[in-house]
Amino acid sequence: MPRFQILLFQGLLWLGILLTQTFLIGGGENMLETIPKSGTIVLGQMALVYFNILFLFPKLYLKKKHFLYLFIGLLLVLAISYGVQELMEYFYPRGRYRGVRKISTLTKSWYFLGRSFPLFMAFLLSTLLQVTRLFAIKEKESVQLRSEKLETELKFLRSQTNPHFLFNALNNIYTLTLIKSDKAPDYLLVLSDMLRYMLYECNAPKVRLEKEIGYIRHFIALNLLKDSRGLNVNFDCGEIPDHLEIAPMLLIPLVENAFKHSKFEDKANGWININLQFLGESLHLNVQNSLPDSPHSTDHTGGIGLANVRRQLELIYPDQFQLNIAEQDHVFSVDLNIEKL
Repeated sequence: MPRFQILLFQGLLWLGILLTQTFLIGGGENMLETIPKSGTIVLGQMALVYFNILFLFPKLYLKKKHFLYLFIGLLLVLAISYGVQELMEYFYPRGRYRGVRKISTLTKSWYFLGRSFPLFMAFLLSTLLQVTRLFAIKEKESVQLRSEKLETELKFLRSQTNPHFLFNALNNIYTLTLIKSDKAPDYLLVLSDMLRYMLYECNAPKVRLEKEIGYIRHFIALNLLKDSRGLNVNFDCGEIPDHLEIAPMLLIPLVENAFKHSKFEDKANGWININLQFLGESLHLNVQNSLPDSPHSTDHTGGIGLANVRRQLELIYPDQFQLNIAEQDHVFSVDLNIEKL
């Protein structure tokens, strides 16, 4: 907020306090006569509030000297109250008791306590205001810190994922060059698209869903090159909504995990089924693959696939996803639902 607006706001605030106290002191009558009296109290409140905000609070409260802060604050309230009362008696020696030249000590004491109350409230409210402001600053810093920490963690997770995909893609291109296929240039372009996606487009928090699915199609196509006779790999994808976006490199580890562990090259026993459907802004992905009798993996780097996906889902789609992983009768199944992309 600009300094001028801050000063204007404070001026209007003190004016409102002055008018309110004038009304309370005078009972709504003789406002012009009562304004100087209430103005004296407001000047005392202003001195107390600004001294508290500019000196006492930062010098004592923020340095954990709470008892000393409270002690000095109360002394300051009493001192300013005494000063306000002396000014009131100097300018208005009879107070509101017209016709009385002297005021008893007891009456004067009650009068002093009455003058102290608005000053004490000013001190208390200014302290609460500063504590609330301090809490808001700390909360903002905490939110910013958590955001930066999440962003750093996501970048770390994706830095783990990207080389993993690149490793698999290069293996498949290597297989393609070994068999001297005439399709090598086409699939080299496929790899180029995959690299472009990983290196440039994945830096954004969200990408078009079509891009992520296009990467999956390329990944499957490169894996199918291992056997020109065809393999038992099925990919069923519903109509892709044009407007939907998704966190990059989120779905591919689930697909890649099936290729790692299914031994799909065994046409008699190995298979992979991938089903991807959309309903409104929700996504449902089901990946199933066969499990060989003995543990099998085409990639021994391991350990970052499914755990990586779950962690990214927790960071990006908290309370908006269900990830179920099951293994039964030599079938491994991963079922992912994201309620709203």
